[in-house]
Amino acid sequence: MKKNKILVFIKALFSIAFFVVLVSFVRGQELFVAFSHVNWLYFALSFAMVPVLFVLSSLKWKLILDAGERKISFFRLSAIYLVGYFFSNLLPSTVGGDVVRSYYAGKEINNQQYSAVTVFVERFSGLLFLLFLVIFAPLLQPSLYKSLYVIIPTLLSLLFLFIVIWIWLVKEPFALLKSLMAFLLNRLDGLGGRVQSESLGRILTFVVLFLRSLSSRLERFSGELGKALQVIRDNKALLWKIVALTIAFYFFTWLNVFVTFLAFGTKVDFLAIIALVPTIMFVAHFPVTVLGNLGFFESVFVVYFLMVGVSGAETLAMGLLLRLKTLCIGLVGFVVYLFYQQIWGKAPAEEA
Repeated sequence: MKKNKILVFIKALFSIAFFVVLVSFVRGQELFVAFSHVNWLYFALSFAMVPVLFVLSSLKWKLILDAGERKISFFRLSAIYLVGYFFSNLLPSTVGGDVVRSYYAGKEINNQQYSAVTVFVERFSGLLFLLFLVIFAPLLQPSLYKSLYVIIPTLLSLLFLFIVIWIWLVKEPFALLKSLMAFLLNRLDGLGGRVQSESLGRILTFVVLFLRSLSSRLERFSGELGKALQVIRDNKALLWKIVALTIAFYFFTWLNVFVTFLAFGTKVDFLAIIALVPTIMFVAHFPVTVLGNLGFFESVFVVYFLMVGVSGAETLAMGLLLRLKTLCIGLVGFVVYLFYQQIWGKAPAEEA
């Protein structure tokens, strides 16, 4: 618990540091000018993108969940998704939104392992498509490959893409990890009989119990993952629906950035947005700061759009509006969290 608080504190300091750098980099007057040119039509259209993106994400998760034995209504699943969004973007904690929604969905279907798998597969499908985009989208602006800010994420994406495809293709993606854990348990069991120190023996016992518990969970997760992936492989219609929803999500993500720029009277080439946004998403979602990478997220947008001639003030204004929309949907998630008991007769805080 203490380590978690220290980690949150360090991330909060990083958030402050990134904003200090941004404010010093972008002169206040330029930012004020950007905010004084708000186009309220595009401002409203920008907010209209939020429910579209949310519905697409919820639908994809529901498709994967429904492949199991028990189903959850779209309304209830959307509520769980909103609660997860609240935990990810408004709470300064190390508890991620995916963990939260996996837990609540698992309570609904009475299967925590399959619930965790569905969250994993939903993220997995989005990540797979994102990696392809990070590698190939900059081809729309080939000069971008001259920058290390593009080359390094591209090379990392190639590595991650290989790992993702391997997980998809092999029947036992966690076989090596299972073998390693079995080897460690075997060694530790053999060592237990030779340990003379009582305190060291207790530590060793704790480590063995922890590894056995972890191994058991990994075994169940691996089994549920294998079943879920096999269902998707066998059900081509389901696979194509997941692909279609993933493509639609990224299209509206590009449109979201394009319209949000227009809200401040900034016209950015749509092809440049397609070329840059996947790399920005890849870099900006490394967990560096708190509250949905507050500060770091906006900084990454500023750095990358400078490469296509968009001023820092204009990009920062756009990024702050994206942040405002994130906070709004997070607040909706907070309201759902507060009234969860009244709606479904059980309080998330009590269940957790």
